Amino acid sequence: MGFGRNPHVPKAQAAEQKAEEASDDLARARLYFEAAHAWDRAAEREKPGKLRSEYEAHAIRTRELAE
Repeated sequence: MGFGRNPHVPKAQAAEQKAEEASDDLARARLYFEAAHAWDRAAEREKPGKLRSEYEAHAIRTRELAE
């Protein structure tokens, strides 16, 4: 990981992948909430702009998938 890279993005992507592969609904929902939290953390680290908006949209989408 280099300087300037947001460490929460790969964590969020990994959690989404695990959620897609989860065998039961409870585990899938928990992992999607974990991914949404990681997307929120990634958005917090970015300055207002395109990336921040993109990460916030990912957080909203994964929360909807969890519910």
